[in-house]
Amino acid sequence: MNMNIQAPAESRVKELVCRGKKFLGLYDIEGYEEAVPLFREAIEADPSCAEAHGALAETYSFWGFRREISGLEGESLYEMAHEYASMALKLAPQSAGAHRAMSVALRRGRKADPELRLKEAQAAVDLGPADPANWAELWRARGYEPGDRALSRALELDPLQCGLQIDLGAVYCERGDYGKAVEALSTAVKANRGNIVAWYDLAMCLDRMGDSERARELMGRLQALHPRDPLVTSGVELLGAGK
Repeated sequence: MNMNIQAPAESRVKELVCRGKKFLGLYDIEGYEEAVPLFREAIEADPSCAEAHGALAETYSFWGFRREISGLEGESLYEMAHEYASMALKLAPQSAGAHRAMSVALRRGRKADPELRLKEAQAAVDLGPADPANWAELWRARGYEPGDRALSRALELDPLQCGLQIDLGAVYCERGDYGKAVEALSTAVKANRGNIVAWYDLAMCLDRMGDSERARELMGRLQALHPRDPLVTSGVELLGAGK
């Protein structure tokens, strides 16, 4: 009888985590807002679920960074990210996802630790070499080098990782390789057409390329869709794309 009760409960937790990860993969606010309650519900149903703790940690860390680049407070989210990543590792010290979550949690905030982050990212790849997210995090932890084998492996396994393509686009843009930057950001948009950061970065990249008219047009459309987003507001001001 207990086994019959336990099986549906486990199935429910897996369903919650799976749905949450799909929203997390959107890599922007609308996804984070949906993912957090799903992961929290999974943890409430099964406090021993390391996967839910780790996924929640990653969500809080990415969300904290999204707030930070928008000029908002992100430290409280970074603190929660570290808390949940620590619990994930405690529950499942041999879990690749738990080590990846800790690596992501060590990215920003007061507990940021580049050396420990790299160790955690490498542990995630060692334990889960078939997971593209592990390779993507190792690439980030190593320093975002376009020629890094970790990046090529991540893209081989899943080229439509929205967050990875956004980061890659930003790297190429900073290096002045605008063609590759536009290609990466266009792929990010393909993965999630509603991703504000991808569209924002694409507009900024176009402006740097000298296509200011197209950049302002894009940012103007983004403003019409998201008039209250502070990142969009700053982009409009920078490009002079306001109405």
